[in-house]
Amino acid sequence: MSPANGRAHHVTRRGFLGAFGVAALAGCSASVAAADRPAPVRPRRGEYTGPAVTLQFWNPFTGGDGPAMAEIVEAFNAAHDNIRVVMTSLVADDLYAKVMPAVGAGEGPDVAIMHLDQLATFAARGTIAPLEELTDGLGLDGTDFIPAVWDSGVYEGHRYGIPLDVFTMAQYWATDTFGGAGLEGPVRDRGHFDAAASSLRNAGVTHPFWVTPSWQLFVTLLAQFGGSLYDEAATAATMGSDAGVAALEWMTSLIEAGVSPSGATDPRLPFKNGGAAMLADLPAAIPDLQLTAPDLAWDVAPFPQIGTRPGTFANSHNFVLTGQSQADDDVAHAAQTFVEWTSRNSEPWIASGNTPARATVRAGEAFAAAPQAALAEPEVFSSAAFLPQIPGSREIAANSYERAVSEVVLSGADAAEALDFAQRTAQEQLEEMHELLDG
Repeated sequence: MSPANGRAHHVTRRGFLGAFGVAALAGCSASVAAADRPAPVRPRRGEYTGPAVTLQFWNPFTGGDGPAMAEIVEAFNAAHDNIRVVMTSLVADDLYAKVMPAVGAGEGPDVAIMHLDQLATFAARGTIAPLEELTDGLGLDGTDFIPAVWDSGVYEGHRYGIPLDVFTMAQYWATDTFGGAGLEGPVRDRGHFDAAASSLRNAGVTHPFWVTPSWQLFVTLLAQFGGSLYDEAATAATMGSDAGVAALEWMTSLIEAGVSPSGATDPRLPFKNGGAAMLADLPAAIPDLQLTAPDLAWDVAPFPQIGTRPGTFANSHNFVLTGQSQADDDVAHAAQTFVEWTSRNSEPWIASGNTPARATVRAGEAFAAAPQAALAEPEVFSSAAFLPQIPGSREIAANSYERAVSEVVLSGADAAEALDFAQRTAQEQLEEMHELLDG
């Protein structure tokens, strides 16, 4: 990308890392030091029928998804006189910062919801317990779950998560604005995107699509151009490939062409107020748009294929059981009952905008009528780019490719240089992590 003076902004390693106040690499590794793995959770027969117990349930649902999970918890509590679930919703970063010391002190959650890519981190820390004996005992073999999501919940041969949902990068378009420009959505591919952007600009939408430093969009495009963040074994960082450069350069090309303004950080607000007609966002936008932009006419579909193949960023919320939950037999049995019941009765979760992981829930009329039903296509799931199970993956991401995307999109850094630095940084931290865990 070229800034206003027409010259690409180049970054040194010190400038790339120092501009964001990155801590020493060792700080990342120390945060996920290996710990003894808790014993596998053994299954208990039937629903819990013992004395009254209270379960602490932590989750990262602080937005439009919070009320949907609260409804599920209230229904569970109403159906179980002897189990009281206390739900605590924390911003994701706060949850992940607090859960390990809280569980270590016996004051954390018994059950938690974690993002799929966090399972390896907390498994390595000894915070969450293996679940393969539990899932076997409950007869959960993955057949009622989206296969790619179910298969991704394993780290070092052990299952740590039971998926609640899946969410992927999506496209949203303002249907009235599209109609006024003689267009129909969704946008299918790069040529269609370019034509739609041109028609919208001719119709008076100055910036029809706002490019922000969205690393999820970068991961989507990286997959579409044939690349990946890491190799298949998750031992080598590969985000600096030609595919990565092509992905990031497509994002900045829209700024250079005036399709997007420069310096944008929030794409959802201009979409709500008519300043944009297309939006790349996760399904969390669905309840937000419904609540805060009730007069806006919009629709949603899988993100268009900009690159040479299908691909989309994907993640999932997973139930986990902490080691703390297994210290008392009654609590352990009640926690199992809560997870199993909630997984089966997750229909209210449709209101969160996410796609339920269980096929039996997706088969119902409620999901068929939901906007995100358009995202639950087999080809979307088969081309989903999930983040790999790497301990400390979020710390590595924050210090590498997330920063590269931000530096290029917001500051005009050269895409190839920024991603090269990102790949080197990720590789150094990845090697430190493996050395620490293997030592």
